[in-house]
Amino acid sequence: MKNVKPYTEDTFLFHKEVISKKKNTKKNKYFKERVSRHNDDIEICFRKYDNQFDNNTLQDLIQFGYAGIKKKTFLQLYSFNAKIFQKLKIKLTTKDGNIVDNICQNCTISEINSFDHVVPKDEFPEFVVNPKNLFPSCTNCNSRKGTTWREDGRCVFLNLYTDILPNEQYLFVKIEIDNNELKLTYSVKNINNIDTELYNLIDTHYDKLNLLERFENNSDIVVSELENEINEYKDKVSLTDIKDIIVKKCNKDKELLGSNYWKSILRLALINDDAYMRRFN
Repeated sequence: MKNVKPYTEDTFLFHKEVISKKKNTKKNKYFKERVSRHNDDIEICFRKYDNQFDNNTLQDLIQFGYAGIKKKTFLQLYSFNAKIFQKLKIKLTTKDGNIVDNICQNCTISEINSFDHVVPKDEFPEFVVNPKNLFPSCTNCNSRKGTTWREDGRCVFLNLYTDILPNEQYLFVKIEIDNNELKLTYSVKNINNIDTELYNLIDTHYDKLNLLERFENNSDIVVSELENEINEYKDKVSLTDIKDIIVKKCNKDKELLGSNYWKSILRLALINDDAYMRRFN
């Protein structure tokens, strides 16, 4: 899990571009006219969003109040598969070196195949195509988030555009071996004195997206790959050298995928577990 660079251009111009990209059919002509009537209000809404985005206070947003046919009209602007949104997805997921990272950063498990609306489009239809409100996500995370995004005036999910993740470790995995069977249990702990408010947000994000169980359910392939790697090298170099190789690779992966990347956390925990490593002696 890592932070993603947000959209840096004018968000309201993007909104207008979405409208203009609708095909010039007779039906769409009336649709464009109908939705464009609200542009003055939408521009004001977008400027307020930008301000609260920059101050990381989206939880304080107040709905404009669109309902009924007006709300339905705005919702029709968004389609993940439309060319303009696919271009936006590539723009947001392209890293230095022109490399596209297609992994959902909400979980770092699945591929991106949707946009998550940071503030829900059903509650805030005015921001349905605001590019700062669209976060590249997998449908699993997207569906788990649903429409609940704040409780008691506080956000319950990380906004990986604005909530800067700590470098300190907060994700851990417990390793138990019973009759040669491996049991892995992930947990989130604040033993490295991360800011309490940020840590609590991390904790609710992991809990509500069921990430710990999802990590455990996807761990078999990580263990198999690690064991294949160790078995490939163990007749050529010492286990100490193998551990050094794996540590270097994990640290490199953490630089690319975040300090608490679940696969790296697991690999490091396994090679530092004496009982587990005795399997290879």
